[in-house]
Formats: sequence, C-alpha cells, structure tokens
Amino acid sequence: MAAVRATGHSATVWYAPADAGPEMIRWLGQDADLRLQASGDLGARLAAAARSAAEGDLWILVAGDCPGLTASDLDHMVALLDQWPVVLGPAPDGGYYLLGGRVPLPDLFSDMPWGTNRVLDETRRRLQSLGLEWTELPLLRTVHTAADARAAGLLT
Repeated sequence: MAAVRATGHSATVWYAPADAGPEMIRWLGQDADLRLQASGDLGARLAAAARSAAEGDLWILVAGDCPGLTASDLDHMVALLDQWPVVLGPAPDGGYYLLGGRVPLPDLFSDMPWGTNRVLDETRRRLQSLGLEWTELPLLRTVHTAADARAAGLLT
C-alpha cells in the first residue's frame, strides 16, 4: 500500500475473510477503500475485482506478496497501459505479481491452475488466444514461504 499511495493513484483493497475488515482498517487506515472479496476460487475473486473498474477505466491487480514492488514500478505500469491493452508482472515461481488492463478479460481467470508454476505460461497462452498484445514488467519475487522471505532479504 505504501507503494500505491506514493503514486498518488487511488486503490481498492479487496480482502478476505469477511471478519478481517476491522484488522484491515487498523493496518491500512480509515482512508483505505476496502471491499470484501467475492466468493469462489482465486480466479472468481480476481475476475470480480477486475470487473469492478468502470467501463474504459484501467484496472490493476497487485499481489499482496511482492515486497519489491515500488511506486516507480506502478507508475511505469500505468504509463505502459497507455500503449498496451494488458501489462503483466511475472514472478520467478511461475506466477505473476501484477496484471493490469484497459480491456475486460473474462476468460483469463477461470479454470486457471492457481498455486502452480504454470499460471504465468497459461496466462500468456490465454492472452495470445484472445488476440491481445501485452508487455511485461521486470521479474519480481513473490513471498509465499519463509524460504522466499529469506531469499528476498526479509528474514535472516
């Protein structure tokens, strides 16, 4: 959130579970735009968040597990969305830390092999099959385990 706030862009934080609202307010502050995630698997929740953007507005889905993401990265991504319909931020584990677009992508999120090292390749394949061009940001590490946190320099 610090990176997002530093850009000056607005953001909506989609959270779960439902009873986490008070903790999210304590963590992010009263001014955070907080919304409860839709029900369903990760794909259904991501699709609902992306659909919430007004028609024609850009949407950016940012993973909460990418501590290396900076305000500069986000500003660069927004600038890229002026030239590309989709921007993807790949992670070395085979997933992605960021996905943004100016076009709806209803088929991108369903039946995805979430939690595997095939998500990034499958996302690229689907974008290609939809006839969409995209560009990618630099590879950034996401943190899922203590080993990931050590590799990212967050733990010793």
